[in-house]
Amino acid sequence: MSSYGLLQGLTGVRYDAVDKTLYVDSKIGDFKTFLSTETGFGNVELKDGKVAVNMVYGKLDVKKVVVSGKEQQL
Repeated sequence: MSSYGLLQGLTGVRYDAVDKTLYVDSKIGDFKTFLSTETGFGNVELKDGKVAVNMVYGKLDVKKVVVSGKEQQL
């Protein structure tokens, strides 16, 4: 569990299943990281300020993406 905390601390990636919002607040610039939720798992990537989600298994219902406090389209 502590390794997941490190990933979240560096990338700021977290998913709010109630609001269906994906939050990203990177402390390290561009990255690719693992994301695991109740409904599936995959990768989240931040490159040049744009977020991409690649689910390997299951699905992730995202209605809103917030990057460093600003909403953007997925």
